[in-house]
Amino acid sequence: MEMCRLSTAHVRIGVPLPGNVYDAAGHMLLSKGYVSDNQEQIDTLMTRGMYVEIGVFETLFKPMFAATTAPTMQKKFDPFLARDALKISLNRLLRGVLDGSATAAQVVEFAEQVEAFSETDPEAAIAASLLDHHEETYVVGHSLSTATFCALLAKRLEWPEARRRSTVCAALTMNLGMFELQQRLLRQATPLAQDRLAQVHAHPQASVDALKQIGVDDPLWLDAVGQHHENPSGAGYPKQLSNPCEESQLVRLFDVLGARVVARPDRRPLVPAQVLKTLFVEEGKGPQGSLVAAMVQMLGLYPPGSFAKLENNEIAVVFRPDPANKSLAVAAVSTAVGTPTMQPVRRDTHRKGFAIAGAVPYDKVSVGYDLAKLWITNARE
Repeated sequence: MEMCRLSTAHVRIGVPLPGNVYDAAGHMLLSKGYVSDNQEQIDTLMTRGMYVEIGVFETLFKPMFAATTAPTMQKKFDPFLARDALKISLNRLLRGVLDGSATAAQVVEFAEQVEAFSETDPEAAIAASLLDHHEETYVVGHSLSTATFCALLAKRLEWPEARRRSTVCAALTMNLGMFELQQRLLRQATPLAQDRLAQVHAHPQASVDALKQIGVDDPLWLDAVGQHHENPSGAGYPKQLSNPCEESQLVRLFDVLGARVVARPDRRPLVPAQVLKTLFVEEGKGPQGSLVAAMVQMLGLYPPGSFAKLENNEIAVVFRPDPANKSLAVAAVSTAVGTPTMQPVRRDTHRKGFAIAGAVPYDKVSVGYDLAKLWITNARE
């Protein structure tokens, strides 16, 4: 039974549930038609995870994404709901590419949707990407995050529209050659067997081959996919190129970021600041130094959706840059003793005791509130 996770936009007090709701293990929590009059109950279940069958989600909730992108609905933009809808569509699209039922035009059309999603509220799109730690949808979520970041930075760099579109298409399709294997590797703590390692090293070319099978003939798109694991140092794969195309390197850098901020069986998730600092040290003076610098400038060391410890020991989620105060807008989600707050509490990082003291890994944060509400409520007008 294929499931999709719900957000606060899907469950309302006084509104009957459109289908049976399950937890992550597939155990039914609430039956179809159930009406809740208790917000605390809803928040508790949201924290635990509420899921419906994918058919229910697509029938009733997917059309909501189209509404959120309309100019007249900007105030109600829900980046988390929109991202969920995009992940469902991307999963089916990539499977369609692999079985030959999808077309190159469909991938391009989907890339346009990703660009629209990214541009509606860039900080919210970044936060929705960094806060998505749903293991069951990691494969499509990772590709979507990489494409979202690429869309934002390519536009910031003023790349022509066609170049941006090809790069986003490449980010979406970069891992076609290991689509099924990638999810299994997420849970593997032991070194890869030789056959699996060979499949990993071959997946860029396998992805290119799959794209050619559905008629993709855009050389920039194909090169970016085929070279997205190449490194100017010559240490990449599969061809150890020393001059990979710039588009492939934009994809690679965000691919690395997305992979390292997610927990694996053999390591804890890294904070975005640590990943960005490492990339800057390792590649800041190399051929891709300008891309790394632009990446750091766009995200900052504390991008929206990351967590930070304040001087008073509270844990806060970074909300948005605050240009007026030349600081970050943050909201405390746990007290100084580690108790989750009932509601996020806005903090002025200029005030004594509320300055940011350091980054906090995602697996060290306990949140008792649906953070999506922060970006829904404060969406750009």
